[in-house]
Amino acid sequence: MQALQITVPDTEAMLALGASVAAAIEASGCTALLIELRGDLGAGKTVFVRGLARRLGVPSEVPVVSPTFTIARSYPASCGAIRELHHVDAYRLSGAEELDAAGFEEMCGEGRLTCVEWGEYVREALPEDRVRVSLVTHTPEDLEPGAAPECPRSVTLEALGPSSAALLDVLRPTLETSA
Repeated sequence: MQALQITVPDTEAMLALGASVAAAIEASGCTALLIELRGDLGAGKTVFVRGLARRLGVPSEVPVVSPTFTIARSYPASCGAIRELHHVDAYRLSGAEELDAAGFEEMCGEGRLTCVEWGEYVREALPEDRVRVSLVTHTPEDLEPGAAPECPRSVTLEALGPSSAALLDVLRPTLETSA
């Protein structure tokens, strides 16, 4: 398993990380991908997806918000081979059956980028080859005195298959030069 780990200091940097991942998707020629997002409430999962969405061509006047109560939101995309962005929140689901009932199969495949928040709740429904993004918020007691009021996050991107590993290979130089 291939992985990248970075520290994201604030919301703007989380948006930029999402945009960098979207740019790497385009540069890699990826035509379909699933991103599993893990992290506590408020860790920045939806902010990451918003960064992806903006880089994929979703206009700024279109709100990219958590689909907690709707289960899924879809956005038209216009970046490379990706034509649709699907944002799924599995937090309220009791398993893969409910995800399937929400139309998950139609949200995946060619021309689609699918992001699943709380993917650990529906792990059995997710493809083996995916990118897992884990976000850990540093609590104030983890911070040095005088640190900015917005808590930084540790972000780990893991490639769980060959296509996702190829994506991380494209992304790695971008993250290393921005660090």
